[in-house]
Amino acid sequence: MRTNWGVCLLGVVFSGCASQSIRTEFIAADKVGVQTYYASGWIVQSHRDSDYVVELAVREGKQPWENVNAVLYVENRSDDPVTVGINDIVFYQDERQVSLRSYEELEQQYIGQAQSRRTALALGAMAQSLSASQPATSSSYGSGTAYGAGGTVNYYGTSTTYSHDPAASAAAQARIQSSAQSGIANIKSDLDQNLSSLAGYLQKTTVFPGQSLVGRFQSEMTVFDQRPESFYKFNVKVGSASYDFTFIEKAETQNSQRRLF
Repeated sequence: MRTNWGVCLLGVVFSGCASQSIRTEFIAADKVGVQTYYASGWIVQSHRDSDYVVELAVREGKQPWENVNAVLYVENRSDDPVTVGINDIVFYQDERQVSLRSYEELEQQYIGQAQSRRTALALGAMAQSLSASQPATSSSYGSGTAYGAGGTVNYYGTSTTYSHDPAASAAAQARIQSSAQSGIANIKSDLDQNLSSLAGYLQKTTVFPGQSLVGRFQSEMTVFDQRPESFYKFNVKVGSASYDFTFIEKAETQNSQRRLF
């Protein structure tokens, strides 16, 4: 079968290259009895009654597929203590429930990452140390001719010479050890920094009358399925009361066609 490459190439030239851009806007849904305000890049919704003030803030600059970073504020105006934790919050994106990450989950993630890095570093240092302890080798190629009663025989061969330099080996081992110690120090520093970043993360806390709680939390990744509007709904349970917060991700998808020539 003969292919008309001229037609194919012409199709490529005129079709060009398609690209897609997504522009999103994150806003709060208007709800009766819920106050909304903006503060330093955060969108805040607030419920106030005789027992509690409950506010939920989310980052205004959220991108598609990105997880949601939020802050919960609870003020106890009642006469009884109340306990609040991550399990008292339920989060839905449209009809899909999205899990919230707990303090313990993030802590174990950071510790596990550090352990994996330490294991990889130790194995790498072991392999380098073994290689440095091996004797150096050099090879030479030679040929010759042997004469005997039966005639002449040509031969070819390679000879290998082994040598060991204790001083060079010791220096290499010292460099490997120093590099490993530096790597371990960096891993520890990163772990300490990650664990410090969890300060203020929402954990189960009892809020006594007249006191308040502020804690931030994070969701798993959200999804983007080309909807023009996606609704993010949080339900927060405080004592026997329940509070709803709704935010809207408005999305506009633009397709552009760029000619190759």
